[in-house]
Amino acid sequence: MNMSAMDMAPEWPAALLAWPVILAQALIFGSALFCLMLNRSAARHLRTGEALATSMLRWWRLLALIVALVSPIIFVNEVAGMAGVSIRAAFPLLCEVLAQTQSGHTWEWRLPAAVALMVVTWLPLREAARSVLLVILCVGLFLLSSLKSHAIDFGAIAVAVRFVHALAAGTWTGSLFAYWVGARLYNSDDRVSVEAAKMLSRQAAWSVSILIVSGIYIAYEGLGHSLYHLLYSSYGRVLSLKVEVFVLIVMIGAYNRFYLIPALDQPSARRTLLRAVEAESLMIVGVIGLAALLSNTPPARMSMSMSAAGMKATPVTTLSKNSGTHAGAAVAQRHDPDDLHKFIGLLTIRE
Repeated sequence: MNMSAMDMAPEWPAALLAWPVILAQALIFGSALFCLMLNRSAARHLRTGEALATSMLRWWRLLALIVALVSPIIFVNEVAGMAGVSIRAAFPLLCEVLAQTQSGHTWEWRLPAAVALMVVTWLPLREAARSVLLVILCVGLFLLSSLKSHAIDFGAIAVAVRFVHALAAGTWTGSLFAYWVGARLYNSDDRVSVEAAKMLSRQAAWSVSILIVSGIYIAYEGLGHSLYHLLYSSYGRVLSLKVEVFVLIVMIGAYNRFYLIPALDQPSARRTLLRAVEAESLMIVGVIGLAALLSNTPPARMSMSMSAAGMKATPVTTLSKNSGTHAGAAVAQRHDPDDLHKFIGLLTIRE
């Protein structure tokens, strides 16, 4: 069978909904972790981390609100896609999905965690304690997302790598954001700004290294172990664009680390670093958007499996309202009842 005919297009609505949630989680996780790490630095007596956390609070509240409000919409949209029905028609199916599908069991944890994330930003807590709770909740959300991702089709190792990849991306993204917020609040000659810049450099270096290694593995699995699909599949083309933007960001980061960080004693270097971080942050927002699109694009490996099984690449239809059984996943021209139960929770809108 012609593989181009089996190519599956991205799920644009799901990607657009997932984008702000993924971005918000990354910003909260990385910035809260940045505040905690800053408190453990050599300048601990300056309480730089707690001061920055106080400044981040209003941002955390806004970002957590986005996660809490958009997550249920993503869930409803996912059910509608699984069932092949409209958003309105999907509402009667929500309880059935929560109770009887793998995806639903994940959402049983994700939705309360999203609400808890918002609640923590409003509780009267010490900033260090709030930062710890935010980090823990975001780690849980990243793990749950990994358990729903395409990686689950490729085994436990792929899920673990995807989880680590998400943590590294969040660390890098949130650290840049936290530094940008802090640098705009403090004078460029302030010790807080200098200490934060050094911490940013260390965390970014580790994060990028992990992203490269884990990203290669994820791409290799998603492409079906063939570089051919890098050019001749929707998954490969989105991946290529994401990698190109990522490389550009890494080049800016390398310039910051090797040319600006060593010259932090000069006010001009600190001002240039802030502008570079602003540009880097804006491009990372775009990369996360591409990551959301990639997560909602069936991997080339999935297309290969469907081709080998003689399955036609058509949208998944599930959740028969007329049947007395629980939600079952089916692909056009494949109606074996055992297969319906086998595929449920796997052939879903990924994020």
